[in-house]
Amino acid sequence: MTLLINAVLILAIFGYAAYTLIKFFKKSKEGKCNTCSSNCHCETQINIDTIKDKR
Repeated sequence: MTLLINAVLILAIFGYAAYTLIKFFKKSKEGKCNTCSSNCHCETQINIDTIKDKR
């Protein structure tokens, strides 16, 4: 019984760690400004937009 409980706990820990890593890497692919939780337009966003417009 103890072995079963340990196995479930280990699976839960590794499952959550994998979920967190996958979520982190998906967000990191979106770029710096897209992952920011703030809805304001900072200087970085303005600079990125002007650089894209110049191309």
